[in-house]
Amino acid sequence: MIVAYIRNVRFRALALPAPVPYPSPMEPARSVYLIAILLALATLTACAPGGDATDAPAPTPTESALSDIPSIGELAGTPAAEAGPQALPTLDPQLVTLGEDVYQTYCAACHGAELEGQEDWKLPNPDGSFRAPPHDGTGHTWHHSDRVLREAILLGGERLGALGTSNMPAYQGVLSEREVEAVIAYIKSTWPEEIRRLQRDVTARDPGPGPLDD
Repeated sequence: MIVAYIRNVRFRALALPAPVPYPSPMEPARSVYLIAILLALATLTACAPGGDATDAPAPTPTESALSDIPSIGELAGTPAAEAGPQALPTLDPQLVTLGEDVYQTYCAACHGAELEGQEDWKLPNPDGSFRAPPHDGTGHTWHHSDRVLREAILLGGERLGALGTSNMPAYQGVLSEREVEAVIAYIKSTWPEEIRRLQRDVTARDPGPGPLDD
């Protein structure tokens, strides 16, 4: 009977149908991952070198910031195309000659016949006023624009206000516009070319008319 029971169990085991496989709960997620990978590969292929230039990635914030950095010429207040050595404008010889006459008449007594300025010009006078500085390349005249130089001639020491005092007289109403222009041209004619270039750049950054212009 035991043998018959064993045979019966074996028969039933052989007769049972094969188990039906149920889909794994991870199958949908795997499908989504596969689709995402395929889409990523397609995007990389489209952006590869040789693709359409319109598909190129946008510049990073760092690249954009670097592209906005101005050139040295622009930081100096001069367009980049104008930076560097350029031919200086030729000074009118007649204007320079007139300027020398004006200078020797009205300026040389204080600023020196050779534009050398007063001795120890960087030190104040006993009354605290500024001494007459040189107008050659050793002074600071070339640090100023044409507008500022014109204002200095016309207003004299009065223009300094709270910055200090100067005994320089005002020449407004004494010198004509052409004589003011001439004396500035004469002073420029004594400067080395490099100083003239530097002063030209200062003037280019300060092109506004002086307060006394009509």
